[in-house]
Amino acid sequence: MADLFKQIRHLFKHLICIKMLLMISKIIEKINFKLLIPALFVYFLSLISIYSTIPNLAVNHFVYFLLGVAIFCILQVIDSDFFINYSKYIYSFVILLLVLIFIIGHTALGASRWLKIGSLSIQPSEFAKISLILLLTNIWSGLKVWNLKIVEIRNRFLQGFLLFVPLISLVLIQPDLGTSIIIFLIFLIMLTFSSFNKNYILWVFLIACAFSGSFWNLLHDYQRERVVIFINPEIDKFGAGYNSIQATIAVGSGGLTGKGYQKGTQTQLNFLPIFWTDFLVATFAEEWGFIGLLVFILFYGLLINEIKEIALKTSKARHRLIVIGIFTYFCFQFLINVGMNLGLLPVTGIPVPLFSYGGTSLISSIFLLGILNKISVELK
Repeated sequence: MADLFKQIRHLFKHLICIKMLLMISKIIEKINFKLLIPALFVYFLSLISIYSTIPNLAVNHFVYFLLGVAIFCILQVIDSDFFINYSKYIYSFVILLLVLIFIIGHTALGASRWLKIGSLSIQPSEFAKISLILLLTNIWSGLKVWNLKIVEIRNRFLQGFLLFVPLISLVLIQPDLGTSIIIFLIFLIMLTFSSFNKNYILWVFLIACAFSGSFWNLLHDYQRERVVIFINPEIDKFGAGYNSIQATIAVGSGGLTGKGYQKGTQTQLNFLPIFWTDFLVATFAEEWGFIGLLVFILFYGLLINEIKEIALKTSKARHRLIVIGIFTYFCFQFLINVGMNLGLLPVTGIPVPLFSYGGTSLISSIFLLGILNKISVELK
């Protein structure tokens, strides 16, 4: 009798193991490794770079990552169109958060961009990018011009444009020029790949040109200085040009193989400002050199390429449009930030998604990866 119970117990153990293996296989089936492996590698590089300079921030960075992973997992069990369908409510909530910044917002580095909830800081402008992608997908996707009257087509365009204007305006007056640029690029590129006549793109350019003078006057003095200093940083190398000069020194001093982990003088001696966010690429390049920077660019390139492949493969119009918006989010923030760190572009407060330190940015990036993974799995 005892032997029979042992055999039954042994059988149950095998059944449990088989069930666990089946659960793991189902989870693996729902993962696009071409998308997530480069993304995880980029995040790992950011984690070790932040830990090399400010270990406490690295702990926070990992906590934000775990929260993002939880959100990612939730996204895999809900409908891929859920957030698109509720995009107008998400947009309204983000607008409310952006307005609250001017009432109870926290000011740092001369800008009001954060909402403080206890020890937690939230940057609503990061959510603004996501809300715009979801909203434009909802309004513009599935647009078959030949089935619609001209008036309805114009209404669709105007609806997207009129909702875009207050969003970018509230971000611009914080002031947050970098995020405003990304929001504008998301709008423009999603418009380009929608079914609208290309004349609408021309209208957007004409409107932008018409308000360019007013836009320049709305910029703060330090923002105008950044543009001027970009042409020649030596004009004010201890003032407005300081950040750009120190970043290029950090990148250049890394040489071929870098100075070594935790041995970057520009960061360890605090010559390079805000090196954990805007200039984390320069921090990484100083420690790991040109070869390390190439590895970082390679893996980020693989991530961006996979997002492009998802856009090309999907047959649903709304899925294609949302992936194009997400592609713009990752691609242009990466290009602008790296260009800024290499001295090729003016200094702006644009983070590299998944890499630069920032809880709101990291969670937003993982959220978008969750949507991408869900869409890509549905293609199988």
